[in-house]
Amino acid sequence: MASNELFRKTLIQVRELLKHNKISPEDLLTVCQHRMRETSALNYFTNAVEKHDPLINSKIDLPLKGIPFSVKDNFYTEDMPTTCASLMLENHIPEFNATLVEKLHAHGGSMMGKDNMDEFAMGSGGCESQFGPVRNPWNHAQLQEEGNDDFYVAGGSSGGSAAAVAAGATFFSIGSDTGGSVRVPAAFCGVVGLKPTYGAFSRHGLVPLCNSLDVPGIFTRSVADSAFVFNILKGRDVNDPTTIKQQIPNSRVKPEEDVKGMVIGIPKEHYIDGTHPDIRAAWDKAIQQFSDGGATVIEVSLPNQEYVQPCYRILCCSDVAINLAKFDEFEYGRRARHGEFKEELKYLSRDYGFNEKVKRRIAAGNFFLLEENKEKFINKALSLRRMIRGDYAKAFGTKDSSVSLFASTSGPLPCDLLLTPTTSVTSPLHSSFTAMADLDGAEEQDPHDLAGVPEVDYHVTGINIAGIPAISVPVGLSTNQHGHEMPIGLHLVAWEQQENKLFRAAKFLEQESNFQQWVENN
Repeated sequence: MASNELFRKTLIQVRELLKHNKISPEDLLTVCQHRMRETSALNYFTNAVEKHDPLINSKIDLPLKGIPFSVKDNFYTEDMPTTCASLMLENHIPEFNATLVEKLHAHGGSMMGKDNMDEFAMGSGGCESQFGPVRNPWNHAQLQEEGNDDFYVAGGSSGGSAAAVAAGATFFSIGSDTGGSVRVPAAFCGVVGLKPTYGAFSRHGLVPLCNSLDVPGIFTRSVADSAFVFNILKGRDVNDPTTIKQQIPNSRVKPEEDVKGMVIGIPKEHYIDGTHPDIRAAWDKAIQQFSDGGATVIEVSLPNQEYVQPCYRILCCSDVAINLAKFDEFEYGRRARHGEFKEELKYLSRDYGFNEKVKRRIAAGNFFLLEENKEKFINKALSLRRMIRGDYAKAFGTKDSSVSLFASTSGPLPCDLLLTPTTSVTSPLHSSFTAMADLDGAEEQDPHDLAGVPEVDYHVTGINIAGIPAISVPVGLSTNQHGHEMPIGLHLVAWEQQENKLFRAAKFLEQESNFQQWVENN
């Protein structure tokens, strides 16, 4: 099989080819290494693997034998740098693998590299890395042919993970999602992005951003691929007490799925100004497809949606201040070359090692954590978190002990799933995103980034606050003002530990849009 055909295949497809000896693990490795060289300008890796697992050549039959994958550069990898795309950790080599990395190796996977990211996972565009920004594969070559040095952003903070899969350098990748950092890049790069239930995957060996919101996630080219990798990674880990203790059932995706009998909720608060007309049209089309497929579609309300971003920023910045306190060059981190006294050396090391966004969030977190601010900020944010989770519990008609309520949906039936856009815009050019996110020319004390980027973050962040699963599925293309076609992602949400429903509906959406088939043919 020609390499230009193979790298576009899905994980499930190449597994079948391997099973019937039509290709070898070495073929996959060669194809992905070739793609890495061809697409190196996209800057999706911080480090590439030179020596590959000997299991590739073994006779042991393993689920991922020879399948190339990559992991975001905030997961620990033994004997390989884990930098979080920061100068602070530029030479940090862990002594053990993250649990998820260990599982992937044990199941025969072949790691290709560490994925570029926003520094310490703080960003929406994949643009704030000490290794330089990640470039979206979509229309990159066309822009170069036009003599344009600009590029479309890959999304953040797991932009490198999404771009590596979209470019064909790996067949799946692992990212982290604290407020949309898997689903936004997936939508921008035209791949499938899964954020599972909080606790379904181990966080052991994941450098934390916000402990109660961080969730490892999966990037794949198809929904079936996502379910396959989910089944490998899920489960309790004795090294992570936040993992779900009871057994999580396997998820299975049929070649053709239907949604008969499902109830799909459409949150009215997600009809917002600024949503691109093509994205709104894709959403409306999907609503009609679910209805035609036998699902009941109802309107629901998430009345506390407007408080999601303030709640997220307070909780996230507070954890950032705590989690990054150890990077003081004495316990962890790079030491400044100058500084005569301990406090001066610590200040200079942190000033040099962290970018401006990270420093602002540390400062904001320390402000929120002041004793006199605890009631005003922290306690109110925790109260808002319970209210936001309660809104989702009502929509799903679920008894939730954490918010002490049992309430029916605001519609006539409890929902199985919710459907929204993933983002309100398709991937913008880097020059536009820089203005949108106000990344250039900020004063040192400017707290602008604490407000997020509503066009990018609005639809996804509440899912992390509620701790429930969601998936972004590419469903079509939008032609932007530059005449370039960019992918559109739609966002399905389920109640906790209902990934099986999520995959079923996502597969239906995928087969109705036929997006993956279009990618293979183009």
